Amino acid sequence: MRLQIPKPPYEHGVAEQIERWKAGSSLETPAIFEAFHIHPDLASRTGVLGAGFLGHNLMSTRDREIVIDRVTGKYGAEHEWSLHATIFGHAVELSEAQLDSTVTGPTDSADLWSPDELQLMQAVDELAESTDLGEEAWTFLRERYDDKQLIEFILLVGWYRTVSSMCNVLRIPCHPECRPFPSTGT
Repeated sequence: MRLQIPKPPYEHGVAEQIERWKAGSSLETPAIFEAFHIHPDLASRTGVLGAGFLGHNLMSTRDREIVIDRVTGKYGAEHEWSLHATIFGHAVELSEAQLDSTVTGPTDSADLWSPDELQLMQAVDELAESTDLGEEAWTFLRERYDDKQLIEFILLVGWYRTVSSMCNVLRIPCHPECRPFPSTGT
């Protein structure tokens, strides 16, 4: 990793905050949690947003995880992707092949997804790449979500693009207890 991330014993208050972020998970503390705590004050503010997406989502949990897996998979954030694939993937009934395709590209495995899920991932890709949505993607999302869910979708894509940047820039590897990216055969 490019920066030294905090390890136990943590500064005052950091251990408690990290435990809240772990939300009862028995996994080894994710390095991304520790990396955010290089700047504890900022971590305390961003943690509220991250926890809000996971604990108070208005979108379906399956849609939320498809969005997160696609953003983190598309942008090569194996650490964050591995956490979501392992912790939430099967809980929202994503198959191993579906999880793989969030990394390799859903259009290469279109038979694995419903037409709506394919459109959802296309909207994720469009927003993540351009910071905008064309009329086709907007119309699809508008028919699927109410106003609050639309705001949640936009912010969810942006937040996990930010988390992906943290993982990539800091060179945070796949979580050791979690499912790695699929092999690409190269």
